[in-house]
Amino acid sequence: METPSSSTAHTTGTGLSTRLTSRGMPMPSISVVMAVHNAMPYLTDCLDGIGLQTFTDFECIIVDDASTDASSDFLKSAANADPRIRLLTNPDNIGLTRSLNRALKVASGKYIARIDADDICRPARLKQQFHFMETHPEVVACAAGYRMIDAKSRKIRTSNRGMDNWQIQWMLSFNPPAPHPTYFFRRLDTLGLPVMYNEDFLTAQDYELWSRLSKMGETFVLPEVLIDYRRHDKAITFARRAEQAVNCSKIGRAHLKNRYPEHVQMEMSALLDLFAYEAQAEPGTIAAAVQGAESMLRFEKQGAAHHFAWIRRTTAGLLADAILSRGGGAKNFRSFLAFVFFARRHLPWLLLEVVMEPALARKSLRSIFGR
Repeated sequence: METPSSSTAHTTGTGLSTRLTSRGMPMPSISVVMAVHNAMPYLTDCLDGIGLQTFTDFECIIVDDASTDASSDFLKSAANADPRIRLLTNPDNIGLTRSLNRALKVASGKYIARIDADDICRPARLKQQFHFMETHPEVVACAAGYRMIDAKSRKIRTSNRGMDNWQIQWMLSFNPPAPHPTYFFRRLDTLGLPVMYNEDFLTAQDYELWSRLSKMGETFVLPEVLIDYRRHDKAITFARRAEQAVNCSKIGRAHLKNRYPEHVQMEMSALLDLFAYEAQAEPGTIAAAVQGAESMLRFEKQGAAHHFAWIRRTTAGLLADAILSRGGGAKNFRSFLAFVFFARRHLPWLLLEVVMEPALARKSLRSIFGR
């Protein structure tokens, strides 16, 4: 049920109740959407970040997904204090995907801004993404740069490298373009229907959503750092990693199928298996993975001259991630030597990527060696 509020409301033609904005308009420009399940103590910083936005024409729709900690009482107090907050409460825990869809069904903004309960919006987040979308009508979604923080809000690393539509289309064969809480997209699709999450995906729902959005129009990642993105061991990314890997592989392979001819897809199978945690890094697998990456590069070189240096660096990083980390190659000396030998032509590009993203390289090394 929706928590009562003293703010003015009206009923639309679809029977959905929406609040009037402070300007007296029935529909806000942006609907900020989040789902909460046992998110204390992070909620205070999260809602403070939303409340301090320099762009004020928004509503904030929060779904309390049957929290059992202090989150429910905190959210009720917040909704009573700020008429822009619309609180929906699930009597039973239904998960992130279905909770977000519940919020999207009542959203009335022109744009949807995602945030998670443990993340923090920078004050200019809504203003900058709104301005970009308003000045680029061909774009259906934009993400943004971020500062990654840990459970105690200590900085881990910063990502401020934007991506254009071409780079995102390439990246979607392997990963989503940016963290879910940076997503900002048009609420209605090209047919005028609300954009919703696919409820078949209990994890990687953000990846699947962006893959669909990329078919509706252009998408971008802005280089500006607009959120503090928190990573901790209670997050879905950690708690359901195996399920997420399966879903990511399914989405990536479907996108790759539409991008490359069949023979290139076949040659990339070893690389994809390693990337999806479905294979161990043995010398034969490593050799096949590198050959697959080189087949992909030969195909891309024909029509991607402008982005080819970026592709070389990114491919080198993918190989290192797939072989050394996901395939376990860094923990086996024989496999590590096989990587150095078979991927030797890619090592200068990997070194360049490390120079450009030293914090990410350090994080990857800590992950590989369990430190």
